[in-house]
Amino acid sequence: MLRSENGACCLQVNRLDSGCWNGKRRRVGVIETICLMTKMKMKSKRAFTLIEMLVVIAIVAILAALLLPALSRGKDSAKSAACKSNLRQLGLAMTMYANEFRYYPPQAHRDTSINQFVTYAWPAKLLPHVSDSKGVFRCPSRGAEFNWPTNRSQLGYDFPLNIDIGTTPFSYGYNAWSADGGVGGLGLSDTLVTRVLKPADMIAIADSDGHGDIHFFRYRGVPVDPPGDLHSRGANVVFCDGHIEWQKQVKWVELTEAAARRWHNDNQPHREAWFVGTPPKN
Repeated sequence: MLRSENGACCLQVNRLDSGCWNGKRRRVGVIETICLMTKMKMKSKRAFTLIEMLVVIAIVAILAALLLPALSRGKDSAKSAACKSNLRQLGLAMTMYANEFRYYPPQAHRDTSINQFVTYAWPAKLLPHVSDSKGVFRCPSRGAEFNWPTNRSQLGYDFPLNIDIGTTPFSYGYNAWSADGGVGGLGLSDTLVTRVLKPADMIAIADSDGHGDIHFFRYRGVPVDPPGDLHSRGANVVFCDGHIEWQKQVKWVELTEAAARRWHNDNQPHREAWFVGTPPKN
């Protein structure tokens, strides 16, 4: 081991090599010096201190806090887009049914030989028009409990009439009775197609609050089965002409004439049908 003039640590290696001098071969001893380090006094790399590590961790945590909400919103937006796709297919299925029978699907079905209570009929009526795809009837924002079951319902109805009203969870609701609970027939259930005066302004199917119905009216001032609030506190809705809209839940059931008209097949506000029971005092 040698030390060079500049303080570097070097390794000396001796080897024999053949050479030629004055035309005669001879072996010449050659000394090679290999430098191992450029400088012995080179500073070693310094490790992170505890404070520096804590600062880095804090920065990563702040970045994560900023990015996670954005990622969550992106995921919710993707689910909402898939929900709209489902509703678009259901809207098309409803149009095909209406064109075939000249009436919109009935809301309920009852077979007195099975049970005196009714079950939902409209999903079963639309199912053949979506190639029997049960998955179309579940919003991606809902859990597995909202999958359409194929077993017999609690009321004794077989698939596809096995969605019991009020007990079987269901993603989407049908504007069967509009704002009046069915008293005046202002919704879509068993309604002649020509009675819907403005299909582009008539609510058909929407995200529900967990049941197969959606309504505008209030019972003693409380909304009954309003559209859901799964998507940024709002609901996706397909109209009778097949187009999709999104609004906050409170806007869909807002007590205004403009909002009420969209629930009635004659496109009138019908203030008299906004409340069932004793309306709240102003």
